[in-house]
Amino acid sequence: MKQKWVKLLSGFGLLALTLAGCSKDKDEVSNEEELITTVSLRFQEIGTANVFVATFRDTDGEGGNPPSIDEIVLKPNANYSCSVELLNESVSPAEDITEEVQEEADDHELYFIPAGANITINRVDLDSKSLPVGLSSTWQTGAASTGTVRVVLKHKPGTKAAGDPVTKGETDIDLNFTTKLQ
Repeated sequence: MKQKWVKLLSGFGLLALTLAGCSKDKDEVSNEEELITTVSLRFQEIGTANVFVATFRDTDGEGGNPPSIDEIVLKPNANYSCSVELLNESVSPAEDITEEVQEEADDHELYFIPAGANITINRVDLDSKSLPVGLSSTWQTGAASTGTVRVVLKHKPGTKAAGDPVTKGETDIDLNFTTKLQ
């Protein structure tokens, strides 16, 4: 009789482990990385109607055809608001990844890292914990110069904290835009 109970309990234990394994797999699938084929930076010079868009586009994803990437060309000694749009254009209609990043703002952070270009960039949109997201920012340009701005989107589920370095989290995008202030 005791052996029957042991077998019965072992069977339930095995069933519970199997169900837990299936549940975990389902969660992992829902957290798959999104394919981002297009990144557009939309600049509007503050106080004017002047708009400029710089776009990275790689519609077939990594490998295949080379991506196209615009230069960022801004006026020196000017102020701009910048908004970022993220798309997956490998599907039709294109999937707006920007909305997903906004919805999961507590787990995402966009970094802008200028090198050589005389620009100060401040991220202005915040998540529910008052930490930066980066889909909206202000760019203050200085004297004429040429360099790059590195744009990095990090996915940091449950780990995002104030002052996180760009090295923390999983990288969703990492791009270098040639940048000219002229």
